[in-house]
This record gives sequence, C-alpha cells and structure tokens, in this order.
Amino acid sequence: MKVTLIYAYWPNQPGGVTWCDLPWALRDKGLPKRLHEAGHEVIETILMAEEPSPDEMRAGLILAAEVAEAVADAAAQGELAVVLAGSCALSAIGAIAGLGGSGTAIAWFDAHPDLNTPETSTSGLFEGMALAAATGKAWRAMVAMHAGLAQPADLSRATLFGARDIDAAERALIDAHAIEIAGDQGSLISGVGDAARVYAHLDMDVHDALTVRTNGSPVPGGPAVDDVRAALTAIASLTCLGITGLDPAAPDAAQAADIAIEHVLAIAGARS
Repeated sequence: MKVTLIYAYWPNQPGGVTWCDLPWALRDKGLPKRLHEAGHEVIETILMAEEPSPDEMRAGLILAAEVAEAVADAAAQGELAVVLAGSCALSAIGAIAGLGGSGTAIAWFDAHPDLNTPETSTSGLFEGMALAAATGKAWRAMVAMHAGLAQPADLSRATLFGARDIDAAERALIDAHAIEIAGDQGSLISGVGDAARVYAHLDMDVHDALTVRTNGSPVPGGPAVDDVRAALTAIASLTCLGITGLDPAAPDAAQAADIAIEHVLAIAGARS
C-alpha cells in the first residue's frame, strides 16, 4: 500500500496550545518507519505556512489549499492520504477541497462536532468551526478564496463518532440535517453509506479521556481505543485520514502518538 504522509505545519497556538507540533511528534515517534517496516511504501510531503504572518487564519487557509493539492494527487494515484496537522480546520478544509467536497462523505471522529459558526461561537475558536467551515456553514468566502473549497461537502453526508460535548446551536444544526451520531462501527458505516470517497477526521480527543488525555481539556467519556480503530478500518472507501487535536505537551502525548500510529497502520493494512 502506498501511503502519502502530509505534514502540514501552521504555527497557530490558540491559548498557548501547541497542537501545531503534532506532525513532528508523530514523525519523531516513528510513523514513517513503522509503515515501512509493515511493508508499505511511504511518500512524505512537508508543507509550511509561509505568509508574512503565518499564524493568522488567512495563512492557515492558504496552507489548506496546499494540503488540498497534495490530497488530490494522492487520491488520483490510489494512495492513502494521511494529513498530519494539529488544526482540525486546516485538515478538514484541505482534505475536503482535495477530494471534491460535493461527492465526499465525512466520518468525524471527535469529542466535539465542531459545528459552531462566528454567530454561535462563544469562544471564537476557529477549530470549533472546522466541520461547519468544510461544509459551507461558516467562513464560506474566506474558505473559497484562500483554500479553494468552492463546493463544500454536504453536511447531511457527515456522520459523527464519539461526539459528546455538543453546544445547543450545534445540536440544532445536527437535528436540522439529520446527522447520525454513531456509537458503534455499524451505525458509522450505515451513516457513511456507499460513498465513493470518505474523509475520516480523527481528532485524538475522541478517545475515552480516562484512557488517554490528548490535550489540557479532556472530555469525559468517549469510545475505547479498540472501538475507534475497528470503526476506522471498517470504512471501505476511506480515501483520506486527518489526524488532529494532539498537543505534544499533553499529559499522555507519547501514549496518544503511539495510538495514532497504530490506527494508521491498521487502516493501511486493511486497504492492502
């Protein structure tokens, strides 16, 4: 199996959280080496925000356009694209733009649905708007102009897995679009349906917070590591995987990196 690892570095650190260093944490932990050892061909692409103010939102969206190009190239060659970016928004927008938004289903593994908008968010955190932005519900002009996502994904083709910290406005959007909140592998696969392309978004905080703390604000509850892995490997049309939400400064960062690597190995093995 050919696996394209796309390291996307956007030096945005909201509240001092160092999610942006996730790509290097997984590389240093041996992700490409482990894939090689498992018999997979690995292609590595490093992308860096290089605008005059690289930590600003515009720079992140321009970087997302570069991610989109790398994802599109990998998908055209039948490779598994794996986007490694601390930012949920950067990963989701870039991946959806690369896969072609209108025909792509989304499997959203995250403790949060990330469906807030500038009008509903009380924190203003861009990461909390990631799925909304990738589906045309937030920042549409910025996303289209700078990230190249002119045709966002259809929110009704998204399935949430492990979501449990849901704001009232997000709940209203979930209900309005009849979005499935899957609690097991079967309901996830049913939600994804027969889509030819699936973007699987893996925020590492989806896991049971008693098992692994991936950042400084763990959300209680959540699926077990084995349940997450089983659901990921069951997605037959998984075309791109995004790994986000791991702060290398978190209490269980090393354990979380190992878990993420094992997830990638399992997915690549299932597709071989």
